[in-house]
Amino acid sequence: MIMCDVRASGITGDVADSYLVSVEPLPNGGAHVLWTDEPDQAMVFDDAAAAAEFCRDSALEMFVVSFVPVAIPSPSLAKQPPAPPAEPVNLADELRAMGLM
Repeated sequence: MIMCDVRASGITGDVADSYLVSVEPLPNGGAHVLWTDEPDQAMVFDDAAAAAEFCRDSALEMFVVSFVPVAIPSPSLAKQPPAPPAEPVNLADELRAMGLM
């Protein structure tokens, strides 16, 4: 992931270092750079070299960034698999049971 060092980038105020979400080029030049405090919303790269290549010649050159590894969640915090789908409902049978047919 790419993390912005807000202080070193000259950003003032009470802002925490942030993770890159996206870079969207604007039609008239420049770009909209979106950052987040949530690591699970960040753009993920294969490795630091890929992240560095993404930064090269982009709007990210105006920020001081570092490359941080993706945290691997502990098994106890890992998301549970989705519940199996419920049995299909026969709408005609349901309407008959309610006395509407």
